[in-house]
Amino acid sequence: MPELNIDVLGNFIESVGLGAEEASSSFQRTFDSSVKMAAGSGGVYNVESFASKLGGSGLALLFIVGGRGITILIPDSTGLVPSWCSAPDATGKSKLSTFAQEWGMNLLPEAFFPEDYKAEKVHDMARALVRGGIELSAAYLDLKLTKSDGGVVTIYIIWALDSPSDFFKEDSSGVEADMGAPLGLPKFDSSEPPLLGAGAPTFGSFGDSDFTNVEGKRRAIDDLPGYSRSLLKVKVPVAAVLATARKPIKSILELGVGSVIQFDKSCDELLEVEVGQKVTIGSAEAVKVGDKFGFRIHTMVLPKERFRAVEIRKEGEYRTKSESPQIIGKAPIKSFQLNSQN
Repeated sequence: MPELNIDVLGNFIESVGLGAEEASSSFQRTFDSSVKMAAGSGGVYNVESFASKLGGSGLALLFIVGGRGITILIPDSTGLVPSWCSAPDATGKSKLSTFAQEWGMNLLPEAFFPEDYKAEKVHDMARALVRGGIELSAAYLDLKLTKSDGGVVTIYIIWALDSPSDFFKEDSSGVEADMGAPLGLPKFDSSEPPLLGAGAPTFGSFGDSDFTNVEGKRRAIDDLPGYSRSLLKVKVPVAAVLATARKPIKSILELGVGSVIQFDKSCDELLEVEVGQKVTIGSAEAVKVGDKFGFRIHTMVLPKERFRAVEIRKEGEYRTKSESPQIIGKAPIKSFQLNSQN
């Protein structure tokens, strides 16, 4: 991977040119506001010259690449940041998280594909850069956004930060931000031990990393016991299934170069999203991410739960094996009978 400094400015300009249209579409989906994007000028980041540009509040997108940070800053002065970003609800957090993910994929060069990401409102963008460890060799790129009314505003991509984990920690208002959890995961009150079961995540809310117990209090992944957190690090394959069909082995052996396999699925139907090559967790549509292929989640499906009834015996009851087996499917399973002992 190339070094994150001024030498890769050309890579950023090229990447923005390729992904500007998709990034503009993502902005409209998130904020219901139409913009057109184009790369502007760039150079070496200078603290003094940017003090007036970034001295106020704004929406910050932070991306982690090899332990270092890249940020995209959208000042409130542009008029592009809606008020709900200051205190987003669960839906708003999900929208901001998706927005950060899409802009990271669309605007950052392929060599700097983000390992983690987060979007959050900050009270002072310049101070956030200082907290994040803005490097002496840091660089920036202006992005020119044309609004629906014809006005043109400027936002900024800035790289690199040495301490990205401190970027959101505390701004000029003294308010502690939602850090302490990994990027992209909000930090919640952890004064009580985590409650599993009712508080466990579901596929419908897992992207927000929210845990809610029966009292309505929310939990973060960091509040889980170590043995539970370790399960979340297990990597499983994720696949978008175009279509499936069953064919006789004879037909498969006759396949060759140029053969066409026809499926019952329509070409405009959503793709199925599978995890672990077995479990379908949702549906998605195919999208273009720069010059790459991706898919956008439309719906999530919870896996079916399986329960086995717990047998409660009366005092004095015991089991005896039955002479005749009970056949379920192809597997013989011997049944048991309960006899009362008088």
